[in-house]
Amino acid sequence: MIYIIGTVILILIIIAAIVFLKYYKLKDIRTSIDMCAEKIDELLEKKLEIVNELLKNIKKDSIKKGFSYDENASLYDREDALFNVAFEINKYVKETGNKKVSKNMEELSTLEENLDGLKDFYNTNVLNYNEIFLKKPFNKIFKLLKFEQFKSFKIRKLQEYEIFKN
Repeated sequence: MIYIIGTVILILIIIAAIVFLKYYKLKDIRTSIDMCAEKIDELLEKKLEIVNELLKNIKKDSIKKGFSYDENASLYDREDALFNVAFEINKYVKETGNKKVSKNMEELSTLEENLDGLKDFYNTNVLNYNEIFLKKPFNKIFKLLKFEQFKSFKIRKLQEYEIFKN
């Protein structure tokens, strides 16, 4: 009888240790995700400034009217809106050869590269996080501990996106 009780206690200790280790792994990854999301948010603010500056120098009204940006929207929706307008601006500049906006376009290109790197890092961490979070039977415990599943960013390059959109 003592062996059975000892075995059950040992199994419970092992399960508790696994939950404890996975909990702290999730917590560390979540911290990385949160820090990366803050950096992405900062870059999106800079991108919004550049896009607004570019829109002032562009004569095509359809781009201006087609752009809507909700600062209260999710990080993913704001990124998507800025990506789409940047794509349209880039296409317009290539078609017209507008030289007034070349400096802003270079800044936008550099910012896009930085955003792509951050989104890759973010998505890698989200993939790792969701993989741990969704494993059964621990997912029920993690939900009780107020963890939730994360969404990842779409990774698109302006040049590659242009091929598919046309």
